[in-house]
Amino acid sequence: MKIFIIIALVLLIIFIMLAASGKKGREKGKENAKCLTIENYLLIRDSPYADELCKYTIRREKDELRFKQEGEGYTLFYLTIEKGETPKVKLVGLDGYGIRDRVFLNYVCRLLKEIKEKESE
Repeated sequence: MKIFIIIALVLLIIFIMLAASGKKGREKGKENAKCLTIENYLLIRDSPYADELCKYTIRREKDELRFKQEGEGYTLFYLTIEKGETPKVKLVGLDGYGIRDRVFLNYVCRLLKEIKEKESE
């Protein structure tokens, strides 16, 4: 009986820890999603520092910024402008399952921060 109680307490602690870490991840994801604005899209598209600071090759197309792996030739993800009543920017990961979309979003936010710092110098 004591073993059952100990196992239940351990599982409860693990569940609480996972719930807390998931909440932090969701909060960071919501904050990073704020990076996807038309102004930031234009900043990446038009900045002379974007290509220098980006670890991917940026291919600029009409209403799209495609981020290609160096030397590979295929697009990992892209930013596109969704037209509608209020145009908005959408990140589309092409890894097949959307697993790395959060990684790509974090990368775009870091890139924007670096561009803004470089332009303010």
